[in-house]
Amino acid sequence: MKIIKLPFRVKRPILACGADMKGAFALAKGDASYLFDGFGDLSDLDNLTRYEKAVSAAKKRLKIKPEIVACDLHPGYFSTQFAEDYTLSAKRYTLYSVQHHESHIASAIVDNAINGDVLGVAFDGTGYGTDGNIWGGEFLAGKIGSLKRVAHLGYIPMPGGEACIKEPWRMAASYLYSVFGPDFLKLKTDFVKSVDKKRWSILREMIGKKINSPLTSSMGRFFDAAACLVLNKHTAGFEAELPIKFERTAKRGVDNTYDSTDPGKIIKGMVRDIEKKRPAPIISAKFHNSIAAMILSAARRAKIKKVVLSGGVFQNRYLRDKALTLLGKNGFRVYTHSSIETDDSGIPIGQIAIAHARLSAFAINKK
Repeated sequence: MKIIKLPFRVKRPILACGADMKGAFALAKGDASYLFDGFGDLSDLDNLTRYEKAVSAAKKRLKIKPEIVACDLHPGYFSTQFAEDYTLSAKRYTLYSVQHHESHIASAIVDNAINGDVLGVAFDGTGYGTDGNIWGGEFLAGKIGSLKRVAHLGYIPMPGGEACIKEPWRMAASYLYSVFGPDFLKLKTDFVKSVDKKRWSILREMIGKKINSPLTSSMGRFFDAAACLVLNKHTAGFEAELPIKFERTAKRGVDNTYDSTDPGKIIKGMVRDIEKKRPAPIISAKFHNSIAAMILSAARRAKIKKVVLSGGVFQNRYLRDKALTLLGKNGFRVYTHSSIETDDSGIPIGQIAIAHARLSAFAINKK
């Protein structure tokens, strides 16, 4: 358990149920919140059972009887289903569904006790968006409770849905197809040469007919694609395995970028470098630098001096440090996480903050 002091006082006790991939929950009363994490993927029955028992035990131990319940917007999450079932047990409970990336930014705002508007940069692998697509490369502006999506990574088909997490070659092929069309199979790179043409034919048909190929703006999936192209690795034993190796490959001290913050043009630049046999450490560095430049470009357009970085992608130290340096040199004040984890383990604190803001706004409007 981790105790997080809140920069506000909740009027009614809150239970925040977190997300799914990294199961976590939090309880809040007064200006204190109690964060419990480490439950793993809640789609695993044993993990879900531990999670449910831990919620019950924590309420008794802390003597907190939640009246407000906050959960992720994703209707299919086990944590969301738990929250819905919980609120059905008594009429006095109120349920708030909170968008995943808003929770990320709100958790970082709480972590740093930030006042005023921020530009929140939420980069991760998966999060259910308000438009029904899979988000993950998001720029959100405003305050807790009033964050607005002002920009995002361009949507790209995710053939096979979550199968792309363990078979990231699918995302690499999807990006190449989006940028070069069917002719991408003529590219002279090791990755393209090693693509199973029969399997790609099936994926291409899925994309064309929009069969199990949800659109995603995920930065995590973009990193998967880039890592596949450079490392020529088609599968992953766990989420972000290839991006972790890709980061370790990056050569320090390189400041070059791909001259664009557009994902398609970045992919084109990478392919040119690969075909010219440029070293992988240089290509990796240029890719990371380009993402940092993308963040700077969005901050300049938003004209907000406080920039918040949150989401699992920012566990990438090279990207985080590059973004911090670049933004700092250009007059922006940058906030990251310290007491609360930047990945989904910190989501419950953001959910508490947004539920509190909504409840406060409702009380004001009621008057």
